[in-house]
Amino acid sequence: MTGQSSSRKRTDGDPRSERERRAPDLPAPDARIAQLLTAAKDTFTSKGFAATTMDDIASAAGMSKKTLYKLFESKTDLFRAMLLRGLPEAHFASPPLAGPPTARLRSALRSIADVALAPDEIALHRLIIGERQASPDLGRMFAEVIMETGIDDLVELLRTVRLAPGLDDMPLRLVAEMLLGMVFSHDHFRLLTDDRYRLNRRALDRRIDLAIAMFCAP
Repeated sequence: MTGQSSSRKRTDGDPRSERERRAPDLPAPDARIAQLLTAAKDTFTSKGFAATTMDDIASAAGMSKKTLYKLFESKTDLFRAMLLRGLPEAHFASPPLAGPPTARLRSALRSIADVALAPDEIALHRLIIGERQASPDLGRMFAEVIMETGIDDLVELLRTVRLAPGLDDMPLRLVAEMLLGMVFSHDHFRLLTDDRYRLNRRALDRRIDLAIAMFCAP
């Protein structure tokens, strides 16, 4: 609460939206950068963060280490840029989705599933969990870059819908967290822990519809 309060104080008078203030700068949309970040994600998830070297990533990307260091000063900076690359795919509140509020919310939750439950993203989540002791900053970085941004997006959408009685007086951030937990926690946990588990999109879509019926007023 203290951190959020101080953040609001610092941004008073800033004409930008909350999302624009919080979203870090993305790397330039260059084909070489895209190739590098794809190679970095593949290398990190296959070897692990601690075991991966800048030489490994440069080799996988087909560039020299000298060129790589011109683009990113450290492996941590490169990892952060790799996370940032997924933000345009994960963002769904801007530009706004079409349709009535509950339809936009349904589309948003399906978009989250497309990104958060994809095999390469699950591999990344496994990496972060597996290296939490050797590289604790990875988890904090992931929470800051991806999870907080996703919650912010969902809060903005929830402002447009009528919540069910009992939820309308609750903080929207808490409502967003509960909604995400109801929709995704089962599949996400199973995908993290069981290589044989396969996502059932029809069942997930039914869970999304049920969650909207429970959280939103008719």
